[in-house]
Amino acid sequence: MEVLVSIAAILFFGIICGKLIKLFKLPEVTGYLLTGLLIGPYVLNLVSLDDIYILEPFTTIALTFISFLVGAELKWKYVKRLGSKPFVIGITTSICALILVTVGCILIGYDFKISLLLGAIATSAAPASVLMIVKEYKANGDFTKTMLSVIAISDIVSVILFGISLALVKDNSSILLSLIEPLKEIILSLLIGGVLGYTIGYLSRFLNKHGDIITLIIVAIFADILVCHLIGISQLLSAMIMGITFINSFNNHITDKVLDVIDDISTPILMIFFVLSGASFDFITLPSIWLIGLTYIILRIGGKVIGNFIGSKIMKETKNITKYLGFTLLFQTGIAIGLATLASTVIGNGELLIAVVVASSFIFDVICPLLTKYVLKKSKEI
Repeated sequence: MEVLVSIAAILFFGIICGKLIKLFKLPEVTGYLLTGLLIGPYVLNLVSLDDIYILEPFTTIALTFISFLVGAELKWKYVKRLGSKPFVIGITTSICALILVTVGCILIGYDFKISLLLGAIATSAAPASVLMIVKEYKANGDFTKTMLSVIAISDIVSVILFGISLALVKDNSSILLSLIEPLKEIILSLLIGGVLGYTIGYLSRFLNKHGDIITLIIVAIFADILVCHLIGISQLLSAMIMGITFINSFNNHITDKVLDVIDDISTPILMIFFVLSGASFDFITLPSIWLIGLTYIILRIGGKVIGNFIGSKIMKETKNITKYLGFTLLFQTGIAIGLATLASTVIGNGELLIAVVVASSFIFDVICPLLTKYVLKKSKEI
């Protein structure tokens, strides 16, 4: 019963704060995060730590759903028009973030293992907040398409770099195994996501009722989570592949029919996810991690921005992408926390690593919606 009250509080205060924040011309996602901080266990305690723990499966479902939506934004006709540019920028931003964060953490006195893992986690991107801003402001154009493509590529690159980094900090690990594991995850994600994405599109041809289509999407999301859990890989990459397969395998009549239904249910899912993200932020830990946390935040920003500048110059990108795209790649909530949790099991100071990633994720998710909105305005896409 207490959990139901918490869900009601999340939705009620989420709606109110989401609307209030728009009076200040700020993105709704910022309002949802601040709502979570306010009603969470460290302020009003309307949503307790136990509630957050019980609702953790919902967070997993929401992240999988969001990854599917990001994949569904990547139509091949746009990707082909962009060419290799998103791939190069995704790689350069990831490598620069990895190097700067790793070296920076070593220079302030932390050991190689935790520094390298933080550097690998810094390469990840979080599509949830970006997607919400794109939908809220109906952003569209080459900058937006490039941004979403680079985020998708960054997540693939981060899986590979994290797999290699994790193997390097383990005892008795070979470089060959460090390369095989992330490649295996990518191949399995392609297979699972491809099958589920095609299944959604194929079965949707015979469905017209909104309730039936929603049920189909829920079954596909649950199937992705279950299969990936059973074989021990992240469901987020396969969900993105599921969205890419679906949007590119069927005509506009089928895809629009499904996406219109998804738009109707996406708002409460995104709202609960971001309010829970805000509620999970334990600001009491900030004094104990301020140095490494600040180092991580500053150098991750530097890595993404410098990496984007390098990649854009290599690919002779437009002025707006060269100057601004890096600032839209800073969102982190989601895969980064999952990677931090996994990394914490193989090093001695795992709690510090998780605390840095969770705290920085909250800070990025509050600041970055404002940056992204500003950048999309400068690019004349909203």
